Amino acid sequence: MGRPALTRDAVLDTAAGLVKEHGPAALTMRGLAAELGTAVTSIYWHVGNRESLLDALAERTAAGLGEIRAAGRTPARRVVSVALALRRHLLDHPHLVAMVHERGLTERMFLPAQQALVHEVHAAGLRGARAASVVRAVTFHVVGHVLVERARERAPLRHPGEPDLWDTGAADDDPALARALARPADPERLFDLSVRALVDGLLTRG
Repeated sequence: MGRPALTRDAVLDTAAGLVKEHGPAALTMRGLAAELGTAVTSIYWHVGNRESLLDALAERTAAGLGEIRAAGRTPARRVVSVALALRRHLLDHPHLVAMVHERGLTERMFLPAQQALVHEVHAAGLRGARAASVVRAVTFHVVGHVLVERARERAPLRHPGEPDLWDTGAADDDPALARALARPADPERLFDLSVRALVDGLLTRG
């Protein structure tokens, strides 16, 4: 039985997988052709040259955030759900997100999530500049948290580390706090805690 016919979507799916695993620099037309079991000329036929391929991947990644849907009983909980989904998408696709940024499509990538946020902010009774500030504050919080998480992942081992720093007892007579700060941070829990507090504060003030 022969191979199924090559399609543009199949080329993009395979290319996205290679970029996700190894980064854009590792994506070559020959390597992609080998992965697909086809000739390089077939890939050119479907997606053009490498730059066109990268542009198509960036466009598709940017459009992919349109799949984010809010969930929850209240506007505040639905805003939090959008923030959680956006953070997870950015963390799960670092190379693709970086490629989108390099090609000047960052704002387009965030647009679907921000449109979902606008809907929920309106449902909470906020309009105009105040609503815009909430949408941007939540977006900036997500992006900032992701950047810190990625930086901590890539950072070399720190000497002294948090356990050594807080083992001195310099915690203003709060040993329980010192013990907690000596343990590794839980980014998932910290993001959930901080984004809920941010959203509750912003919507309450509104």
